[in-house]
Amino acid sequence: MESTNLLGEMLLEAGLIDQFQLESALSMQRNLGGQIGSALVKLGYLPQETIVEFLESQEQRSQLPLEEMVLSQQILSLLPLERMEEMTVMPVELRKSGGEKILRVAMTDPENLQLIDKLQFMTGCKVIPMRAAAEEILQAIDNNAPIDPPEEAAEAPAPDYGSVDFAAISPEDPRLDRLLTVLTEKGVLCTLDVERIKSK
Repeated sequence: MESTNLLGEMLLEAGLIDQFQLESALSMQRNLGGQIGSALVKLGYLPQETIVEFLESQEQRSQLPLEEMVLSQQILSLLPLERMEEMTVMPVELRKSGGEKILRVAMTDPENLQLIDKLQFMTGCKVIPMRAAAEEILQAIDNNAPIDPPEEAAEAPAPDYGSVDFAAISPEDPRLDRLLTVLTEKGVLCTLDVERIKSK
């Protein structure tokens, strides 16, 4: 994607022009120079006001607070957090348009065509860049990082039932029955053991 036709691609994506109109404007731009927006206006495809309003709306969208973004699993499957951090980019929206996947990505340099091409290759999507500060992007990535589960508290050591001196407990002591019941439930003693202890 060349920087000269980025606006044209965005207008096409928004449904404000069709593919034929875009190709015609690009052809005029190649022959006469100037901006793609001016070519579209001269060809009568769009009024200047529409282009200005469109650019203003894009600017507003680009100012979405990244720290509030919550990435979907679908986006994370396209571009893991580690790669986002490595390239200082943050996908903010994934949608389909005419059978094509469109990925809007925050980056520090929206004119970095090499990075845009790399992202398009990695994700299989058409990438629409938007400008954001590096620290804002990295903070947003950090906000979406999974929270490590708290370390499980160390289990209390199991009581050493083998050291219980049953002979020291009177058969009439009501605690004996409770103790034997607990030990039987925990599988420490079997029924035969219980009978042997009670017969003493």
